[in-house]
Amino acid sequence: MLKFKTGRLTDLQYQPYYRRFQIEDNQRKQKDLVGRILLAKLIDLPEDALLADDEFTTIANGKPLFAKRTTAFNISHSADLVLVAISDRPLGVDVEKVKPVQLKRLKRAFTVAELAYLEKLPAARQSLAMLRLWTVKEAVLKETGAGLPGKPRTVSVNVPRMDVAEQHGQRFAINFLAIHEDYLGTMAQKME
Repeated sequence: MLKFKTGRLTDLQYQPYYRRFQIEDNQRKQKDLVGRILLAKLIDLPEDALLADDEFTTIANGKPLFAKRTTAFNISHSADLVLVAISDRPLGVDVEKVKPVQLKRLKRAFTVAELAYLEKLPAARQSLAMLRLWTVKEAVLKETGAGLPGKPRTVSVNVPRMDVAEQHGQRFAINFLAIHEDYLGTMAQKME
């Protein structure tokens, strides 16, 4: 089972919550709040059901989990978009706004094979492929609970397909999420 939802910080439905919690000028807290509302909707709860902190716990690297529920979830955000996904088993998601990116900026995140693939691409496709690879790596690192301190280069992605990634001998199935034309969304789960 996999379900996901997205929401924009600017959506009018969230404005009353921003006022209620006095976070009209705090985008970080708005992202957290929108993520919780989307998560509640995904598990068929009233949208304000998960606003209390006692609903959640975290593991060592800060990955949030439900304190009393078995459903796995993960949340990501980029610019003004929040992505939330749930599953019956652990998962990691990442979303990135499509924008021009220079290879030299992210070069340290890629393996030798990934760099060779990227360097062969025409400039017009290289930036999008880099962002796609980045979302795969971040989704894998979020699935493991390591997050970005888990070193993106330790995640090896099969290019050009990008449907499988590997880290420390563990393989991950990769799924791309159709979320919005200006954003790339990716989900990773350990292969069974």
